[in-house]
Amino acid sequence: MGNVKHARVTLWAALLAGALSGPALADVTVFEKDGIKLDVGATAGAGLFHVGNTFFGAGVTRPNGNVDRNPTWGEGFLAPSALLTIDTGAAGTIYGGIRVVGAATIGDGDAGGFVQREEAKLDLDHAYAGWRSGKLFGSLGEDVLDLSFGRQPYTIGDGFLIADGNFEFGREGAYWLAPRNGWQPAAIARIKVDPVQVDLFRLKSDRNSGSDIIYGVNLDWKSGAEGKNVVGGSFLRIDDSAIPTRDGLRVFSVRAQGNFIPAVPDLFLAGEFVTQHNDRAGADVDARAWYGEAAYTLSSVTWTPKVGYRYSHFSGDKPGTAKSEAYDPLHYGMARGWGTWFQGEITGQYYLANSNLNVHTISAAVQPTEKLTLSALYYVFDFDRTPAGITSKHFGNELNLIADYAATENLTLSGVFGWLRPGEGGKQVFGRDKDTTLFEVIALAKF
Repeated sequence: MGNVKHARVTLWAALLAGALSGPALADVTVFEKDGIKLDVGATAGAGLFHVGNTFFGAGVTRPNGNVDRNPTWGEGFLAPSALLTIDTGAAGTIYGGIRVVGAATIGDGDAGGFVQREEAKLDLDHAYAGWRSGKLFGSLGEDVLDLSFGRQPYTIGDGFLIADGNFEFGREGAYWLAPRNGWQPAAIARIKVDPVQVDLFRLKSDRNSGSDIIYGVNLDWKSGAEGKNVVGGSFLRIDDSAIPTRDGLRVFSVRAQGNFIPAVPDLFLAGEFVTQHNDRAGADVDARAWYGEAAYTLSSVTWTPKVGYRYSHFSGDKPGTAKSEAYDPLHYGMARGWGTWFQGEITGQYYLANSNLNVHTISAAVQPTEKLTLSALYYVFDFDRTPAGITSKHFGNELNLIADYAATENLTLSGVFGWLRPGEGGKQVFGRDKDTTLFEVIALAKF
């Protein structure tokens, strides 16, 4: 056992050293000849975390029976990758990629109990092949058709519904860093004729997140500079799942995101509306979620201040009805920065998922230098419907203070302070009333 623990500590030290080394380099082309190209690279991450009074002082019960109220732990990963492309000329481009992830948690285990102790595991995260049409379809544009199959990432929009096919749990380690994101496997057909792109897909999530088999179609219409204004919609059907209410679930979504008003280019608007339905016997579902967001950047002011507000709603189950009105958060992820869609570095990471929840989010950020961004996020969390035995809808208020430093083009350092004060509902849920605090330092690098 001592040798195993020593190996884990050694792996952690290696990952930390790798993530903090610099300057980091982008993917490197190691071979290129006659249309054949091989790129190799790696990503690495490391984080140190401390949470005080987790679950408002109730703590996490560890496998040995001890209650840990103030966990301190570390996470790290190293993920080498390779991409091979073969340009056939008139017949398009054949490509294939592979990515391996080694990840570890050391110390007490995380504050939510997802990784309960020191764990380390090496996994194959991506292994896929595909074909892009190149100029085969002439006037329609380049790479009109892109077909791929295998373990690969896939995200819809900003990750409100679909972002991560792998939920880090138990032996996989590195719950917060979540380095694994491949669907297992995915078949994706992308059809792109500017300004429209249509994706047809079949995805499978890992067993930690239900082993869901998802069929769907997503449509995006892009406009504005670099296509950053997006209006889209999706339809998903979960054909099979280990989670009973997901088996047969149909999901409809419409969304928009961008700077849509030419006269006010500094105004960012975003929103999404989702409905979920299932009429299978014993698993009736009628749920919905939506959010609306507005943010304004003072681009002509020193430090480029940015302020924003978002309201997000995730329906809860209505007592006394045959159907479940509880929204299923599915496979959301952090695709658009802090707070999307893990809302709160304490609440969203460890306490509550995006279901039976209404959240007000006020955000502010400044950029004192080109490399440094300082942000503040303030959340108000309320239950949509009061859980059984709970008399108050107010779960709590959380403040996150964040510093992001782009040390090099490929190395980012972040420091976060979090503070969560329980509301009456939160106190009743966990039976404790202490404020929870959080400190974390994270390094992410690409080599």
